[in-house]
Amino acid sequence: MKDGTVVYERVYQILRNKIESGLLPYGSKLPSRADLCLEFKTSEKTVRRAVELLAQAGYIETMKRRRPVIVYRQGDGCGKGLLPLQKADATVAGDILKTGIFLCYPVISHGISLCTQEDWRIPETIFEKMDPGEPKDFWKLSSRFWRFFILRNENEIILQAVDSLGLNELQPRPGTLELRTDYHNRLQNFIRAVKNGGCTRSVQFPDLSALYGYLPEQRLCVLPHKVAPDSPLCIGSKVLERKVSREEERYSRVYLDILGLIAVGRYRPGQRFPSHAQLCQTYGVSVDTTIKAVRLLQEWGAVKAVRGRGIFVLKDLEELKQIQIPLELIACHVRRFLDGLELLSLTVEGTAAHAASCITCDEAAMLAGRLEKLWNEKYLYQLSPIVLLEYITDHIQLQSLRVIYQMILNHYHIGRGIPKLVELNKTEENCRIHRECLDAVRCLTEREPEEFAKKAGQMFRYTHRLVIERCRQLGYWEAAENAYDGSLLWK
Repeated sequence: MKDGTVVYERVYQILRNKIESGLLPYGSKLPSRADLCLEFKTSEKTVRRAVELLAQAGYIETMKRRRPVIVYRQGDGCGKGLLPLQKADATVAGDILKTGIFLCYPVISHGISLCTQEDWRIPETIFEKMDPGEPKDFWKLSSRFWRFFILRNENEIILQAVDSLGLNELQPRPGTLELRTDYHNRLQNFIRAVKNGGCTRSVQFPDLSALYGYLPEQRLCVLPHKVAPDSPLCIGSKVLERKVSREEERYSRVYLDILGLIAVGRYRPGQRFPSHAQLCQTYGVSVDTTIKAVRLLQEWGAVKAVRGRGIFVLKDLEELKQIQIPLELIACHVRRFLDGLELLSLTVEGTAAHAASCITCDEAAMLAGRLEKLWNEKYLYQLSPIVLLEYITDHIQLQSLRVIYQMILNHYHIGRGIPKLVELNKTEENCRIHRECLDAVRCLTEREPEEFAKKAGQMFRYTHRLVIERCRQLGYWEAAENAYDGSLLWK
């Protein structure tokens, strides 16, 4: 294990993404193991394991003494040798398509803002290959064009969230030549506007949802798509939960959250901790995961497991600060925390507006009272943004979007377990965050959902900037940036 994440899993995810996005097209050969070792700065054993996973998932075909060949075709829904395709569930597909709008639009917009003139060479090359006279390849290349800007964020959690939806398995209907030509012209104008520093909103695209068989006014999918049997488009939120949470992330989330709960005084030295069964229920993980988490906490001296009696807390916040957690391990968690905050800051305004439509004035008043109460309890005021995020998440009406936001919430909890990020004193910055949470909720009580969404967005974006600044001060930032090379996702 490196940086709290299985390295071969990261190599596998990046290579899979390159295959699915067309950077490694069907029929091409996978780079040699030596080249992959050099690219990812890792061992041959790690690369070999990643290649094995690609083969098992049907993305490549391996042959003795020959480099593996890419057998995945975009739109097939699966690689060679997988189970037969099944019809997507119309209701689930509609839910996922709408979730994709909430996630992809702001993420793509931010990715565009990060692009340099040199970076534009890649999407321009894709655009030049788009021929309105070839409908299948045209829409495939269009998907690659927009996906580039998602990848440009250099954020694994963003990519993980978007890909978990399975939208890459949906292939649009051909449409008319007139529609494709008009879309192509608008795309060209869009590129020109962005590169010249103009307003991209001036370039309007037609609603293409009908191309996927989705009619918003009817709130249903009329065209069944065939996808892999384990696709979110078939199974829905259950498979989404697995796709957005890796095993190592689940186990690290447990021990980091425990550290955080000790840090905020929820558990004090000498106090008995919840049993493994209770931890499994709380975090939705297996007993093996909680055992691994508790074992690591014991190694750090934070807790002690006594056979036949239970798990007991040994340290308070000040003592936790003295724990020498390896910087690489911290770096991995800081990076996930920051990546999750970035996804939140980009998408929360639209999501909050969506959730606000389902929150009554009485519910908003109760939330405001809860936040006021937190202020009067020792350093629990720091939970204000978490309480607000939990409330937004609970009121999301789209199942897929709620799963994504539950993942974001889990990553938000990482912060309280990172050494020295928790402050005992009511700092000026934390006071501001608390006030902005209350101001946002008051907008709900006054039936101003759009203003609530705006203020919530501002508060979480400010929090994101504040955490980045604090990580720089603590010396975490550089190590977090080196946790993985985000440029490998798109270059």
